[in-house]
Amino acid sequence: MLQNYLTSIWRYISRNRAFTIINFLGLVIGMTAFILIAEFVLHEFSYDNFWQSSQSIYRLHLDRYDKGELSTQWASGCAGIGPDLKANFPEVKQFVRMSHTNTLLAYGDTYFREEHVYFTSQGFFEVFGYSLTEGVDSTALKGPNKIVLSQTLAHKYFGNENPVGKTLRNNGRYDLEVTGVFNDLPATSHMQVDAMISFATFAKLVGMNNESEVNQWQWDGFLTYILLNENASASDLQAKLPAFVEKREGEELKQYNAGMIFSLMPVSAIHLDSHFIGEFKANGNRDSVYFLLIVAGLILIIAWINYINLSTAKSIERAREVGVRKVMGSVRGQLIQQFLIEAVLLNSLAVLAAVGFVIALTPWFSNLAGREIGYALFTQGVFWAWMAVMIFGGALLSGLYPAFVLSGFKPVEVLKGRFKNTNQGVFFRKGMVVLQFMASVALIVGTFTVYNQIQFMRNQKLGVNIDQTLIMRSPNVVDSTYASKLNVFKNALLGYPEVSAVSASTFIPGASPDWNAGGIRRLSQREDEQKQYRVIMMDQDFIPSYGIEVVTGRAFSGEVANERKNVILNESAARHMGFEKPDLAIDDQIYFWGDTFRIVGVVKNYRQQSLKSEFEPLIFRYNKAPGGYYSIKFNTANVHQSIAKFETHWKELFPGNPFAYFFLDDHYNKQYQADQQFGKVFGLFSALAIFIACLGLFGLSSLTAIQRTKEIGVRKVLGASVPGILTLVSRDYLVLMGLAIVLATPISWWIMDSWLQGFANRISLVWWIFALPSLLVILIALLTVSLHTWRAARTNPATALRYE
Repeated sequence: MLQNYLTSIWRYISRNRAFTIINFLGLVIGMTAFILIAEFVLHEFSYDNFWQSSQSIYRLHLDRYDKGELSTQWASGCAGIGPDLKANFPEVKQFVRMSHTNTLLAYGDTYFREEHVYFTSQGFFEVFGYSLTEGVDSTALKGPNKIVLSQTLAHKYFGNENPVGKTLRNNGRYDLEVTGVFNDLPATSHMQVDAMISFATFAKLVGMNNESEVNQWQWDGFLTYILLNENASASDLQAKLPAFVEKREGEELKQYNAGMIFSLMPVSAIHLDSHFIGEFKANGNRDSVYFLLIVAGLILIIAWINYINLSTAKSIERAREVGVRKVMGSVRGQLIQQFLIEAVLLNSLAVLAAVGFVIALTPWFSNLAGREIGYALFTQGVFWAWMAVMIFGGALLSGLYPAFVLSGFKPVEVLKGRFKNTNQGVFFRKGMVVLQFMASVALIVGTFTVYNQIQFMRNQKLGVNIDQTLIMRSPNVVDSTYASKLNVFKNALLGYPEVSAVSASTFIPGASPDWNAGGIRRLSQREDEQKQYRVIMMDQDFIPSYGIEVVTGRAFSGEVANERKNVILNESAARHMGFEKPDLAIDDQIYFWGDTFRIVGVVKNYRQQSLKSEFEPLIFRYNKAPGGYYSIKFNTANVHQSIAKFETHWKELFPGNPFAYFFLDDHYNKQYQADQQFGKVFGLFSALAIFIACLGLFGLSSLTAIQRTKEIGVRKVLGASVPGILTLVSRDYLVLMGLAIVLATPISWWIMDSWLQGFANRISLVWWIFALPSLLVILIALLTVSLHTWRAARTNPATALRYE
């Protein structure tokens, strides 16, 4: 019986190659797109699942409040929260705290600046269950002046030698003994750590005798993770934290009218849900992942709808086959089996072809998505289980309805040629077409919205000039002559005609300043009126070189005595302090960091961060030689020659420090990289969805033209023109397109408006964002339908009337 079914299927495919290719191509493209997106989605959801006790590891996040209003949200928190939780709550088995440090490691003549080094307490390996490949977990980070390295970093400094027991020099100031080596953290870790220095080293550097003396609640910036005991409840512990904070710090918080709320976030949720100050790196976005998942589902559904539509539309040509089989004794169940086997076979071949395309396209797609996706998906049994579901589930979804329709034909009427499509069948196919193009309109609206939002953010005036700006990190290895050497370096560069300005600062545009200072208030205000601000140290050249507008007062000057006791605010900070007008801030005094400062100027708000965030209140302090970054404004006509000259002076003045640089516009635009990648991926798969829908419409219109050939011939004999026939046939599809647009518009508006809520500065969903995609869909549909209708309308009426 099976062989008979397969023979019949092969004969049908051989006689209907074009129809089969359209059906097969739609399924292959749909399944390829679905699997690629599934790869990406599973990759995003796989972050931090590799930790040994990932279900029991949580990170403490800190929300700070001023006068009951949320002021800042931190991935990190105060230094004392981890030790205090372990000491007071039996649910907490262990904790680890980490703090980033700028590091230049040297081994003999080999030295590199390392960006991903953290002071780390000794509980790291117990909390994460991540063992060293060299060294002892329990003692590697115990005591001062110890460091553990990743495999990559160990090879970078020591080659194939065993690094344990060897010494690295840090920032030219002190030695670190290498006590262990760990495997590089996987790409699916929210962390980015190349080396860990013992936390006791940090305590020693800040003048404390041991780690316990760092257990302060007034000291922020420490990433804290806790490991819960096996039967402990995270939600129960979370509920106890407010009372604990009140007991521990309540009086002091009330004194300053401030608030602290700690929350526990599962380590596996950090990558998609945590976008706070002090993250290891930019995280993913859960909403974006869900959007792509919806797109993947829509693409697959569109492909299956094509199969249903084309199979049922082809039913007239298969009616005689069904009639003959029923006359020869076939029952309805056997016919349903035949058509379902046909659907299973086509879906199976489509899945196999799709898997082949995915294997070939994964490297390209990884680059497009900005993720190291790899082929791990194909090694998981769950993937192949889902492939089986896709084959048989897809066969049922796409093959069941056509199977019942075809097997239900009455043999007498079919063999007498009186069979025609039922109204119910025509209505069903039209409904499927509407669903397809509803999805297409919604996807194009989404693509337009994402693209325009990204362009809106990139094209807005920043209030700061980031063009032709070379950024260097300030040297790590310095001595008491640093300030004078910096001055020599600046003057040497300014001696070149292409260089217009050189400035130094602790932070540069393109990221939120990590220095968050609390307890700041005007001298005329009460202590409970103090607030939090971001602080940037800068020299006198920073504001003019970046073209930041001074609204009132003045910028910093290197000629003013005791300038370090003066500060400048941005407009947001001035309002935050209660000044109704910027002019009123001039010569007022503020108190912070245990000292008083005079306000000498207010600058216009500029985009320190991307337009995804509101303007932050910034305070600028003067320092003639701040550490952090050097900003060089120069004409880039001969960029390589200019940089070579800069490097010469660098090596003369700052030996032992690597010369590294980047351009500020590239650095600044990295803030939009994730959104741009999302836009590209979203746009690509939206285009594929539309292509699949048009592929189905192409096949459907072909069958419609064939089935209406005699009608078209009669109309031509009676005097109908070719344009008239085109209008007649296209009108039906225009009605369907119109209905799809009407239904898709409110749905797409709601979805995209929800997405735009995540942006502090966003576009408005104006009418043309919906009109242009609608017009595009109509044009594509009309062109697709017209190809076959034009050919049928041009056919000689005599030939058309003889058509059976």
